[in-house]
Amino acid sequence: MSDDRTAADDPYQTSEDRGAADDPYEPYGPWGPVEEDELADLDEFLRVCAELTGFDVPELRATGMADEHHRTALAHRVRDEHALVHLWYVGSWPGEAPTSARAHDHGLVWRTFRASPPGATAPGHGSWAEAPYGGEQR
Repeated sequence: MSDDRTAADDPYQTSEDRGAADDPYEPYGPWGPVEEDELADLDEFLRVCAELTGFDVPELRATGMADEHHRTALAHRVRDEHALVHLWYVGSWPGEAPTSARAHDHGLVWRTFRASPPGATAPGHGSWAEAPYGGEQR
């Protein structure tokens, strides 16, 4: 952290990290809280998540994780936008283990990097002989 910022300016610190013990459920994302009513309906949840992640609703549905991520979001009292983005990209709620191996493997991070999660898919016979996506052939 640079000298001109204080620990209170760090949007990724929890309220406990900042010493605010009066509200342990204070949202810690830089965007603020998502209204609870927005998450109750699956279609509305996906619309909000599409706005946050940069992927459209059909792409989010295509991950096969819409229902599982919706249940995960509803199970948490704190519903801030940073946590929702983390859930979609990594497959886990911040500070928790992935909701399932499938959630990790279908995280948006892999689509963003145009990669496969390590150990999730076989590269195929002879794949070592081909240049990686966007790479140069030697």
